[in-house]
Amino acid sequence: MKLGDIFRKRKKFDKALQIHKELTLRPSLSPDEKSEVWKSLAEDYIASRNHEKATGVLEDLHRANDDDQWVNNKLISEYEETERWEEAFELKKKLSKHRDDEANKTLALYKVFWGRAKADKNELHKARVAYKEALNYDETCIPAYIYLGEAYYRDGRLDDAVEYWKKLLDAVPSAAYLIFDKLEKTMFELGQYEEITEIYERISTQNPKDIHALFALARIYEKKGMIDSAIEKYRLILDVDPNFLSARLSLTKLYQEKGWKEESVNLLDGLIENLSPIRREFVCNQCGYKSSEALWKCPQCKRLNSFDI
Repeated sequence: MKLGDIFRKRKKFDKALQIHKELTLRPSLSPDEKSEVWKSLAEDYIASRNHEKATGVLEDLHRANDDDQWVNNKLISEYEETERWEEAFELKKKLSKHRDDEANKTLALYKVFWGRAKADKNELHKARVAYKEALNYDETCIPAYIYLGEAYYRDGRLDDAVEYWKKLLDAVPSAAYLIFDKLEKTMFELGQYEEITEIYERISTQNPKDIHALFALARIYEKKGMIDSAIEKYRLILDVDPNFLSARLSLTKLYQEKGWKEESVNLLDGLIENLSPIRREFVCNQCGYKSSEALWKCPQCKRLNSFDI
């Protein structure tokens, strides 16, 4: 069996599979020995990215002994890899008899991913049911609020979309910026121009260093022609984060419009000397994968909730 494992580590998957398959046919093996061989066979399939066969082997092992933690963990990983979210949910729930917050957060994400699959098929009602079930397991599940609002929006139920995006503002204030653009666009479509301004002002009052709320508020002021108020907000942003590129450029533009040439040049000089990193870059804390959008499953290492959102 070890020889097969060595072949697998050397990426000679055909030889590894051949050895381990032959070993499964040996009648002299004890049940424990045979189980170890099947585990190695599952590892061969996983390493060669034959996830369907890996899942089949692991399911057989799970049926034979549902207390084997190694098998259970590998099976859940394969369900995640193949996006079989219902099976992942049921197995995780079964194994987490005394569920802690971490288990509940994972269960909530499984519901969210299942809902996303339904939404992709335009089964928006089923998607919304799944997202709401996710919130029953984790009331701070950020993507559940985001996607729930999106599903309502796609159905033309704009008021319901706004309702759930507003709930995210209260449930997880630090994640509010993720829905600012969606919320603002939808509330404008509903004619609720003043309320979106009030929302940004409230968030800024509650957390004066929330640069995303400050930036959204500055843009609103700028659109309304409240240039001095916009300048004030952009300055506050740069007090917190001098490298916030969008704020620096917006402030430079307003200075130029005001004819404040010296202030404008100073801002541009600072920009040239210390160019800002890309804003809103999300980095996986496990493998370092970088994304410009918020993710809850790393495409590279497959870990859940690894972007510290």
